[in-house]
Amino acid sequence: MKQTKQLYRDYLKDIKLMQLATCKDNKPWLSNVWFVIDEQDNVYWISRETRRHSEEIARNSHVSCTFHKWFDEGLGQKGQALVVSGEAKKLEGSECKKPYELYAERYPTVLDFQSLDTFLNDEGHHYFYKLTPKEIVWWDEINFPEEPRQEIN
Repeated sequence: MKQTKQLYRDYLKDIKLMQLATCKDNKPWLSNVWFVIDEQDNVYWISRETRRHSEEIARNSHVSCTFHKWFDEGLGQKGQALVVSGEAKKLEGSECKKPYELYAERYPTVLDFQSLDTFLNDEGHHYFYKLTPKEIVWWDEINFPEEPRQEIN
């Protein structure tokens, strides 16, 4: 059987949107954002500073996100999902190079959307954000039917 990390990394190849959870004054907020993930499971996305989730990250860097495919059959269908929680921050300058390259590979339209130089010089209307994982949980009823909750170190 594949290693757990490889299972969720393969799973993520078919998923384009993540659900990002932020919080302000004990009031949670959920947003959908396009994402990429690197080999250390850091999660990156692009957003404006004026979006509610970006403003909340500026005040409270603790976030979580989830990735899942939609269920065709509904209740009772065996499923898989990935949940990540950790610290998020807005990237600046040279920190944007790696996520930009990952985005260009996965979403080539980023090249027309905003140039790398614009990100590197902090001159654009969108910015990269990074979630550094503190906790990763892979829920997998298909490969681990007896214990679907797999905590990743």
